[in-house]
Amino acid sequence: MKKFRLPSLTLKLNNTQPLLIPLTQDTISQEAQRITVHLAISDNDLENSILSLLSRNPRFSVVKGRMGYDVESDVRLIDERPNLNENRNLDEQMSPKLIYIGFDDSEKSLRDAARAGAWSSVSKGCDSSELEDSICAVLESDGSPLLKTIATSESGSAALLSDLSAIREDLTEGSAEQNPLTPEEVTILTLVARGEPSKKIGVIVGLAEQTIKNYVVKIFTKTHTQNRAHAAALAAQRGWLSSLDRE
Repeated sequence: MKKFRLPSLTLKLNNTQPLLIPLTQDTISQEAQRITVHLAISDNDLENSILSLLSRNPRFSVVKGRMGYDVESDVRLIDERPNLNENRNLDEQMSPKLIYIGFDDSEKSLRDAARAGAWSSVSKGCDSSELEDSICAVLESDGSPLLKTIATSESGSAALLSDLSAIREDLTEGSAEQNPLTPEEVTILTLVARGEPSKKIGVIVGLAEQTIKNYVVKIFTKTHTQNRAHAAALAAQRGWLSSLDRE
């Protein structure tokens, strides 16, 4: 099987291009999926720890800090809630899926991850296998692994909805806007919030899978959100989802 080496470390001038960090010079199979991970982590010690974990797998290339927004990445690791207004101005061609690094694996950390718009969550004490599995899972999943995990716990689901429905002092004035979604879009987003993939949502509401995907894109545009988990969390927080009760 043909082998190739990761590209050399490159830094382009004037901070207009990203710093790509090949984490190892070991050869990997050309058939293996290359994964670009952006570390948008505020804690320097945590950033170094995560970088050390990812360096054990040659499949990963890493971009760090602000420069990571200049390159198309598959996954973005965060340790705090993104600034929504700032993210809307990034004009990323394709937003990566977010993985939240929480204090532990408690329901509170999972709720913090959901409020941050993450697709998945890992604890600060995770090992390399746990981190790699989480990254691969969000890339392979049509739905949100995080929301599916929360949905399996009635107490976790209730606590999340309670948190998201609470009034937040840090919301901008624009957050008080009226619900821009149609009843059909609310229904679809409700199912998205339950962690359902497009195909199953289509079966439930009687529409084609591609039609559901088109609806989801419209929901992203109307809500100024970046992914399914983010849209569901934002809509629940603003009270746009009137019912998430189990059938």
